[in-house]
Amino acid sequence: MWAIAWWIARRYIRRRATLAVSGLAAGATARRGRLWGVLGAVVLVGALAGAFVAWRRLAAPSTDEWDSSEAVVPSTDAPVPTAAA
Repeated sequence: MWAIAWWIARRYIRRRATLAVSGLAAGATARRGRLWGVLGAVVLVGALAGAFVAWRRLAAPSTDEWDSSEAVVPSTDAPVPTAAA
């Protein structure tokens, strides 16, 4: 008899839980518009693309080895501008 009561109680609880969860999900879906879903997807894809680009830049080997012999030295041949009086 306890097994039958346990089975009935579990069935009742499961049915109530299913109805409660489906009601919450339906309410959340109805309040949210399609635009928010699309906007969220675009933001997610943009964040993933940005993270990928940042990872590629940070993981790439550095080819910029600075050499002091290649430093830009200003030319002294150019005339110095003077203020017009």
